[in-house]
Amino acid sequence: MAGESRKKRRPNDTRHNPRGTSRSGKSRTIKGARDQRREQRKAKVVPLSQSRSGRPQTPKKRTNWTPSHVSRRDSGSTSGRTSRGRKTFRAVGQGRLRLVVGAVALVCLSLGARAVQLSVADDARYGTFSTEAFASERVDAAERVTGRGAIVSADGQRLAASLDAGKVVATPYQIEDPEAVAKSLAETLGDEAGSADEIEEKLTGAGKGASRGYSVVAEGVEPETAREVTELGLTGISVAPDEVRAYPNGPLASQLIGYLGTDQAYGGVEARYDEVLKGGQDVELTLDTAVQRELEVALNETAETYEGKSALGLVMRVEDGAIVALAHTPGYDNNQFAEAPEEVKRDRILTDPYEPGSTFKAFTMAAALEEGAVSEQDTFMVADSMPVADVVIKDSEVHAPEILNPAGILQHSRNVGTIQVAQSLGGERLVENIKRFGFGEETGVDLWGENAGIVPPFEEWSGSSIGNIPIGQGLTVTPLQLASGYAALVNGGLRVTPHVASNADTGEPGRRVMSEKTSSIVKGMLQTVVDEGTGHFAQIPGYTVAGKTGTAQKVDPETGRYGDEYVTSFIGFAPAQDPEYLTLIVVDEPQKAIWGEVVAAPAFQNVMGFTLGYYNVPPDRESTKNDAPTPDPVLAPDAKKEDSIR
Repeated sequence: MAGESRKKRRPNDTRHNPRGTSRSGKSRTIKGARDQRREQRKAKVVPLSQSRSGRPQTPKKRTNWTPSHVSRRDSGSTSGRTSRGRKTFRAVGQGRLRLVVGAVALVCLSLGARAVQLSVADDARYGTFSTEAFASERVDAAERVTGRGAIVSADGQRLAASLDAGKVVATPYQIEDPEAVAKSLAETLGDEAGSADEIEEKLTGAGKGASRGYSVVAEGVEPETAREVTELGLTGISVAPDEVRAYPNGPLASQLIGYLGTDQAYGGVEARYDEVLKGGQDVELTLDTAVQRELEVALNETAETYEGKSALGLVMRVEDGAIVALAHTPGYDNNQFAEAPEEVKRDRILTDPYEPGSTFKAFTMAAALEEGAVSEQDTFMVADSMPVADVVIKDSEVHAPEILNPAGILQHSRNVGTIQVAQSLGGERLVENIKRFGFGEETGVDLWGENAGIVPPFEEWSGSSIGNIPIGQGLTVTPLQLASGYAALVNGGLRVTPHVASNADTGEPGRRVMSEKTSSIVKGMLQTVVDEGTGHFAQIPGYTVAGKTGTAQKVDPETGRYGDEYVTSFIGFAPAQDPEYLTLIVVDEPQKAIWGEVVAAPAFQNVMGFTLGYYNVPPDRESTKNDAPTPDPVLAPDAKKEDSIR
């Protein structure tokens, strides 16, 4: 039973809170005396060590160092040596040892730099980088800034990192033949810098943002190309150090990570933690790349199989709201951000509210139980339709009148029975309970752009509102709100604050929204949904699983009335009575079928089954541990959603 004092077990689990704190990026400065810089300029290739942020670093200069083989006694009063001779001897000895130490250090630092580059990204464009292209640049330590920190997953994978690159800069008044120089640069830089005519405008100070004294020709130039520009030896053209933001895992979790543009950060962690990252600190996430990949594969396969317009999902830790995975399909690659359609860049899990449908029925049932309006033993005569004001509410299938208790109503996802329970509670108290779970307000997630959804105040209800709001229509929630609400529903009744950064301030403990007793009852009801009801495709061998299906009609934007498109979903958690994780799967406008148990529950089974095993959550249902997983539903080749609609 979860509560304020309950501490969750973490058997054999090293991934729940990896490292515990975010890691700070190292400052990127170049130190050294004038003679060190002179030696660097003489060298043909002088690779420097790389800090975590990818900037070159030189070793700190040692002071007050005396060679170990020259004792203070020897250097002080040797017969026959003048004071000047002693000074020369000491200087020569120190110089030779410094040369030896410096040579060894340069070799070690070169190897270290290469290792860091390869660990950051396996993008071949940046794998050949060294500081050779910038060796001739004079940069004072005061001009160096701390590099942008990396975004790191819970399992230590770099999801975003800054790599050294070059910036091609022109001093227009020094360029005697802009046309010839522009042609040379265009041939070397390629399309990314523009045409020769466009480059010539920058060289003459006529381009946008250019001046006679300074003009940026190209930024984020690949290291090899930057070297080629330097080798051209063009008067008035120089290459300065620059950074390029790379996303080593390509499209993985792109909407969550966000993107760093040349002007600002766009969305996700890049935008929310922009100041932290700009200060050189890494941001460590609660997201695990293994679970993330499993979720993305499941969403892609589901959307493809059922011809869905899109799909999204998340995996959340129940006790504290930590987001372990968050994904959308279609997705995009932040390395090709400019080419991606705008609609796929949005993190729809927190920006796009929708009508949740039957997944919301659990909150109606919890409110009625918490308020004492109904009990577990109460029964209702449930027909397959009922009039509510000026509308007729129907169940999803034709059936004879049946006597059901609250658990049975949830198990079979009866619209009519849920409305009868809501009528026992009353609309005003229902709205109060809905808002206590956080619907109609932001969850407080540490990401920008969250939508609060809409919960109509009781004063604005129409006569038919009691017939649609209890079953998840007539109000809107975001997928993140739904997951956060379910976490409170099943963790003993405490609100959680969803978060993606491992050190996010979530405020503990969460506010109590329902009793532990009611939470336990609802968990048992939702377990029957999977064991015996509409969620049987979500069963996982060896574990008790609980959850709820959802199939919600979408409002046609042209008519303002419910149309013939649906949002299909399943949300569940495991183990049922002592939940560790919950998973939400949502598919928008599937065309081959519409029911949550057919479309979304199998994807939930795959993702949750993987998550439980990955985090070493002990099986709690030994009797089924060796059973084969429930087979996925088989669709007829010509199946279409209309076959499912009553």
